[in-house]
Amino acid sequence: MRLSSSIHFKSRRPAPSGRLPLLVALAVGGALCACGDSATAPNAGQLVLPIDGLPPGVQASVAVTGPHAYNVVVGASDTLSALAPGTYTIVASEVTEDGNRFAPAPATQTVVVSSGAQARATGITYAIASARLVVTVIGLPAGAPAGLSVSGPGGFSLTVDGTTTLDLLEPGDYGITANEVDADGRTYRPAPVMQQIALAASVTPAAATVDYGAGSAALTVTIAGLPAFTGAQVTVTGPGDYTRSLASTATLQHLDAGTYTIEAGIVGSNLTTHAPSPATQTFDIVDGEVSGAAVAYGSTPLALGVELVVEGLTQPVFLTAPEGDARLFLVERPGRILIVQDGTLLEAPFLDITARVNGVEERGLLGMTFDPQYATTGLLYVYYVALNGQMVVERFGSTPGSNVASNGGEIVISIPHGGENHHGGLVAFGPDGMLYVAPGDGGCCGDPNDLAQNTDILLGKVLRIDVRSTPYAIPADNPFVGRAGTRPEIWALGLRNPWRFSFDRPAGMLYISDVGDNAREEINVAAATAGGLNYGWRMMEGSACHNPPTNCNPGGLTLPVHEYLHTEGCSVIGGDVYRGAAIPELTGHYLYSDFCAGWLRSFRYTSGGAADHRAWGGVTLPLTVSFGRDGAGEAYMIARDKVWRIVRE
Repeated sequence: MRLSSSIHFKSRRPAPSGRLPLLVALAVGGALCACGDSATAPNAGQLVLPIDGLPPGVQASVAVTGPHAYNVVVGASDTLSALAPGTYTIVASEVTEDGNRFAPAPATQTVVVSSGAQARATGITYAIASARLVVTVIGLPAGAPAGLSVSGPGGFSLTVDGTTTLDLLEPGDYGITANEVDADGRTYRPAPVMQQIALAASVTPAAATVDYGAGSAALTVTIAGLPAFTGAQVTVTGPGDYTRSLASTATLQHLDAGTYTIEAGIVGSNLTTHAPSPATQTFDIVDGEVSGAAVAYGSTPLALGVELVVEGLTQPVFLTAPEGDARLFLVERPGRILIVQDGTLLEAPFLDITARVNGVEERGLLGMTFDPQYATTGLLYVYYVALNGQMVVERFGSTPGSNVASNGGEIVISIPHGGENHHGGLVAFGPDGMLYVAPGDGGCCGDPNDLAQNTDILLGKVLRIDVRSTPYAIPADNPFVGRAGTRPEIWALGLRNPWRFSFDRPAGMLYISDVGDNAREEINVAAATAGGLNYGWRMMEGSACHNPPTNCNPGGLTLPVHEYLHTEGCSVIGGDVYRGAAIPELTGHYLYSDFCAGWLRSFRYTSGGAADHRAWGGVTLPLTVSFGRDGAGEAYMIARDKVWRIVRE
């Protein structure tokens, strides 16, 4: 059956009655070479030096010394070439960046490089070694200095006179002592006077608050009905622009007499909506007295729906936006990228490359991603099938914030593909700043040449490349670097048609929805740092034997965390782990759909498996082709010629 969008999701073999064909396959080939510098001496060797653990953009400090006064400092994973045979010493130093200190392990190692051979150093992993503390002071008149003393390990002692962020602290126990402050003819007393806080090594600062007041009243706000570790959203306002936010039961001290208002907002936890009662209450506080108020939360299951964002598009297949950008960027398969700004679809395209896109059958412009530093670089990457049938990742420039990109691009990688389907469809940056591409297996009929398992080509794989150089480089910590007969771009293998994949950056996980053949659909989840995994195709379709159909051996393979049969749909459409702010109940849950059935479902990945499965009955969008995520982390679905936002019903 031909779909109105001209996108299919299966192999080209005849489909059973009532079932739609499905999408994708990635072609490989491409004699793309991303080797290090070529050896210039007959006996030269190479040294692979993997380095990880640092945030994107932060450079390591690794000194390599060796024969003939060799001395070089390496800032990222690299392959050092043209090395004289001998023993090399590698010394990794701590790195300080943006108030954080990162320590390497191992700090020192030696590696012997042999003539004409490639040696590999033990991977150097950086880990955060410092702690941070934000001390917030509230309640004092403008310009009045606080009197705080902070003490900690190793004789640490510091006087703080206002809200301060303390960086590069040694992990351990810290004490904060607050003194009274005289200002504007009044005495302001702190609460608490003393507090202890244990600081762990982390890039995320711990928080301590000292609340000053000059009154003699107090207010205890009791908050009940929320699950453990779920914070309330309660705001207390009063005389003199007094404002305090509460997440749990608390006593506000040293208050001035007057009228106070307590407003409580809806919060969510794990697919449950918690509504407060009362939402608003107002009362008077009297000098010298302790008043009380209560907020009780009740719980109901979360319900989801969708609201229409834009319609009348031409074969839309993807939606994205740079982080923090209020615009929506919509990818149309014929070769255009459009912008929705302030709810309006702009007439002029952001990018139009229809003249170079092959849109026949399942081909076309299939995905895009913005450089992680787009606000500075203005770079974006698109993934499409070229007129000659090759799959292409191309880099384009733009002025950050502009609604028009340059039409002059630069080819990053081009992969030969001779089939009509299974082109994959996504390109994305991982948490490590590397660019990931997921080609399909090449097309028709059960991968007859077993291309997904052939490590000498790129089909049926996830690729990982470094695009900070032109056209690209191979990260030294890619799992197959230096292995004979294996393309070093490969990060993972054994995939049929990974039409959509996504990273959950806060959790450091990679989700791959792999379109199945004739029986089942699968979703794979793995740590974003776990390279070299084999997801099993064509031997396995999901968790079942495929070729051979019985008595297969799945040993050493990574099987899906979730799958479903074709009695429930025909082609899995993977989405994202929700990390927006509008639906906190959904935080941490992975959204997915099916091309034919159009339902919306979710699960939460935990302890190596899928939990909290939920079918959202309020959503049915047949011919769903993709999810999308905007610059604030909110989720969208794309079906037919429309884009829908997922909302609380």
